[in-house]
Amino acid sequence: MRWAEAVRKFLPIWVAISISLALIIGYFYPEISKLKPLIPFFLFVMLYPMMINLKIEDVVKAAKSPKIISIALLMNFLLAPLLGALWAFILLRNTDPYLATGFILKIVVPCSGMVAAWTGYARGKVETALIIVALSLLLAIPLVPFWMWLLARIYVSIDPFMILQKIFFIIILPLVAGSITRKMLIRKIGMEKYRKISPDFPAVSTSGMLIMIFTIISTQARTIIPNFHYVSLVLLGIATLYPLNFLLVIFISKALRIGFGDCMALGYSVTAKNHAITIGIAVTAFHGTLAVLPAAVAPLLQMPIMLLFLHLSPKIESFLA
Repeated sequence: MRWAEAVRKFLPIWVAISISLALIIGYFYPEISKLKPLIPFFLFVMLYPMMINLKIEDVVKAAKSPKIISIALLMNFLLAPLLGALWAFILLRNTDPYLATGFILKIVVPCSGMVAAWTGYARGKVETALIIVALSLLLAIPLVPFWMWLLARIYVSIDPFMILQKIFFIIILPLVAGSITRKMLIRKIGMEKYRKISPDFPAVSTSGMLIMIFTIISTQARTIIPNFHYVSLVLLGIATLYPLNFLLVIFISKALRIGFGDCMALGYSVTAKNHAITIGIAVTAFHGTLAVLPAAVAPLLQMPIMLLFLHLSPKIESFLA
């Protein structure tokens, strides 16, 4: 088994190990906070490889499926933020205000880099998934600051222009660098060899994310451990909201007679959220707070939920027939 496959397949285990070690080491050895200056480097390792495979050029294909793309964007940028705010109010309003803020951020930032892979595993339309991911990433630049200002300001002070500035460095610069790197690699080694190594880039990004999670959680260990129910509340929110998003897509697809392939692309596009970008925004915009906790613990449940709907895909296909 390739190391990249091992990273992806056992991601919840790696996250659990990373969080456990971070809590133990951070609680007993607070000197670990000396790692904080390395966070920008870890952030780069996390974001840059993820962007190499992302082709913004796919956005121009959006006109081919206006109905599908419209549903995806409405769910990612209208319904999901409102549901995220509702869940945060129900579950987290009496906790640390930055925890609710981080939960809203986790739901507002769309589309994991694994959306296309999950769609492919489920025999869905990968091209549809790629278009949604590319377009959602671009729209996230103005819409994430807007929704955070609108929905999270009841908990903490929100500066949308500061978040916009952070998003520029977290999305635009790595995206440009990734695009240049992809073109240089294809020119140098050819498309065939590039396709062979391209699955390794998300794994490198995931490895950077695990290191980032360890660094962040370890520095917050003495706050998290006495309030470990915070983690339980966040996981409860994810365990209920993520499946709801996918189920809504299935019933919308049934009502609008959307085919199975597009349904699976839609389902994964609105359910699989981007951990890396969320962590990057939380670390830079809400530095030193519990806003990063929802993004740090979300992989514990996101992958099992994605696997659940992959396992259910034959039944979903029968339901839509």
